[in-house]
Amino acid sequence: MAQQTQTPEQREEELARREAALAAREAKLAQEQAELAGRKADLEAGKKSLLDNGDKNFVNAKEKMYDKFPLTVHQMDIIIGVLFALIALFLVLGVTHTSFFGLFGG
Repeated sequence: MAQQTQTPEQREEELARREAALAAREAKLAQEQAELAGRKADLEAGKKSLLDNGDKNFVNAKEKMYDKFPLTVHQMDIIIGVLFALIALFLVLGVTHTSFFGLFGG
């Protein structure tokens, strides 16, 4: 493809057009950045819950209770599973009128 030879005036016009397009893109990007920062600030402000009143160091009382037990999540899941199994066992024994101690030959 043969390249056209441009006069200096045409080159200046082309450069001015490109600069204007670039300035418009930069202005649009700056506006989008400002909108994003505003949304981010609104999101952070909206994270307040009913109890924390915006305190960044707020810890839920339930979390404080869980921190007293030095157990991993997996260990807690096992304990909860065993407790549910025991509840189910006693429900079945209660419905069938079977003594718990009768299971062990007593």
